Amino acid sequence: MAIENSQPFVPVILGGDIGTYTLAREFYEAYQVRSVVVPAAGNGVIEHSVVIELHPIGSMVDEVRVVAELIALAEQLTGETVRPLMLFGSLDFHIMLIAKHRAQLSEYFVIPYPELEIIEAAALKENFYALAERMGIAHPRTAVYRAGDDLSAMAGSLTFPLIGKPSSSGDWIAAKFAGKQKIHTLENLAELEDLLGRIDASGYTSGYILQEYVPGSDDAMRLCTYFATQEKKVIFAGYGEVVIEEHAPLVLGNSAAIVTGRNDQMAVDGARMLEELGWQGIAMIDAKYDHRDGLVKFFEINPRLGRNHYYLTAAGINPARFYVTEFLGEDFDSSNPQTDAVIDTGIGILQLRAERLFTVLPHHLLRRFLDSDTGRKAAALLKAGKVSNPLKFKEEKHPRRRVYLILNAVNHYRKYKKFPPRSL
Repeated sequence: MAIENSQPFVPVILGGDIGTYTLAREFYEAYQVRSVVVPAAGNGVIEHSVVIELHPIGSMVDEVRVVAELIALAEQLTGETVRPLMLFGSLDFHIMLIAKHRAQLSEYFVIPYPELEIIEAAALKENFYALAERMGIAHPRTAVYRAGDDLSAMAGSLTFPLIGKPSSSGDWIAAKFAGKQKIHTLENLAELEDLLGRIDASGYTSGYILQEYVPGSDDAMRLCTYFATQEKKVIFAGYGEVVIEEHAPLVLGNSAAIVTGRNDQMAVDGARMLEELGWQGIAMIDAKYDHRDGLVKFFEINPRLGRNHYYLTAAGINPARFYVTEFLGEDFDSSNPQTDAVIDTGIGILQLRAERLFTVLPHHLLRRFLDSDTGRKAAALLKAGKVSNPLKFKEEKHPRRRVYLILNAVNHYRKYKKFPPRSL
């Protein structure tokens, strides 16, 4: 293993997407430590990187085998060196795997996530909406379908168009059927019946969410990342407004550009939910601004950093520092320079001070999608040079990464040509 013995701690990150790379970059930027990334297989975003030591393990379907691989990896990384290993996941199913096998894994790793029952109370969308209803937190009208349910009775209480999405993101990964998307928009009962028939035949048995459509384009989407201490107190809420999302089927709904800001309603409501759950560590809530009543409607909790969480670091709050300070202690982070990046708005929760633009798109392509209030904020930030892309890191010198950046940019042009944003 090429991780230096002098490295004081080692982040171990399950996954292989841009969120995985971003977290490894953040640890490197904050502490000059390299991360061990554990994907099923290598790919352009995580290969040939100065911040990553790759350890591919093949398919992660067999959880027992994955746990055995992680334990073997931990023994390699420690050897005679006494240093903490921190275990992270990039997707919901990684977090569920870690939580299910916490008893074994915690003998080798520091685990900065809540207990399994707390994660299930939040990450399963049907539980999330029940909690939002009980706490009086704004959310879209929602019904939950399961195989064999009487669809005609259920559909009578909903108005088309509907949004359809799985309650369990982890179980959804294993479902295979024609036309599968991360999120489905359903215009009528015939489309709904056809989709649910294909889902039932796929073997997916968890709940499927049928939800009121909140009108608005990508620029109405909102997100917020929360930091909760081990005492279950939310101390920070990092809010962002989406400029444009991705629209290719397998990545539908992923944010491609975000403007940072502040929102007291989302900060307070999210903190209330997480403290009610007894959360510790990081969570992210997806939401949408509803112009009909002026409220931000909550959609879901992700029990982890989001794929495009670098908007936080762009605004001066590197989440790697939160993890280290909270879960490893001040000895590992004696000088934390993040305090100037937050502001106290008088609600008891720190928020981002700076307005910055995060994007994974080429700037020329992004400029095509700035005809909105949020887009105009993005345009001003672009002009001022207050923009960050997590893949553009000056420490990366390998020529293959430069080639990857070019190919990645070309791929974005292709995707938006084939799957343009819908005009609403």
